[in-house]
Amino acid sequence: MENSNKIVPPHLNAEVYRTDTTGTRTLSYLDYIRFHSDGTVLIGCSELSGRYWDGGANIYKKDAEEEDCINLERKNINLTSGTAVGCFVENSDRVFLCEDSGAVSIWTMQDDVWKQWDEELSVAEHDDAVLSLDCLQPGKEYVTTGADGSVKVWDIYDLICIRNYSSAHTMAVNTVSVRPKSQTTFATGSLDQFISLWDENVSQPVCDVLQNDCGIRCLKWLDENSLIFGDDAGTLSLLDVRMPGRSTKLTQFPAAVHQFEFQPESNKLAVCCDNKILTVCEITEETNVKVTHEDRNTHKGFIRGIAWDPNDTNVLYSVGWNGEFFKRNVN
Repeated sequence: MENSNKIVPPHLNAEVYRTDTTGTRTLSYLDYIRFHSDGTVLIGCSELSGRYWDGGANIYKKDAEEEDCINLERKNINLTSGTAVGCFVENSDRVFLCEDSGAVSIWTMQDDVWKQWDEELSVAEHDDAVLSLDCLQPGKEYVTTGADGSVKVWDIYDLICIRNYSSAHTMAVNTVSVRPKSQTTFATGSLDQFISLWDENVSQPVCDVLQNDCGIRCLKWLDENSLIFGDDAGTLSLLDVRMPGRSTKLTQFPAAVHQFEFQPESNKLAVCCDNKILTVCEITEETNVKVTHEDRNTHKGFIRGIAWDPNDTNVLYSVGWNGEFFKRNVN
């Protein structure tokens, strides 16, 4: 092959690259879905390909007749980095978004004809991606966890960190869940294999309720004393915090458990792992798990977010890295 003798001045290369807009459209990797009680849907996404690694969120009102219609190409909120978690703040016209850059921000919809979303407050105190979020007091206090191993409690009104557990875990804290009927107690799970119980009024963990055999990926309270958690080995287990150090295996999945959502009225548990399979289980009083629904073909990429319809206990939504979201009836 002959060497090219053409010399292009470096500054011209830079100018062409700066002004070139071809090939900048990327696939939105949908990471989570949240419902407000009034039917409004929040979908967060990351765009981790192409020239720009950023993300954003879509917020729209679910229509009974056209509930699957949403323009994902045009985001309501554009972010400078991906977002792995977010939620509504009391009303559906205010959202709390967490970014891969370590920033958290409050966005409010303006009451005008254009219905634009404006950034109200933003701070960056996590040193790595924010991975999990839960509410301590609706509209007042929220707790976030990050890949930097820290846990932070936020005053949402002024977006001030009022409690900083800078070394909560020695590795990424993947998940946090606030205890039912409590406004101060929450549990965290980390890749360092520990599940810890915290109280907002105490600067140290109340106790490490379990050291697992592998990293914790997700956890949620089943009731005031019981925690369900999923780990890197694909095991879904039950833990009673009154008996630290002991857990009961519920079922085994072929990949790491990414997320699960419990529907208390129908006693159904929807689970997604690091694969394309969505599983719905039913948990009996004897802690036996029975698979009632399994979807292997709908998604073409990893499923990242699942949510039950707030008005129908048999309707389940899912979003994933194929850039699409789906609704299914799991009756």
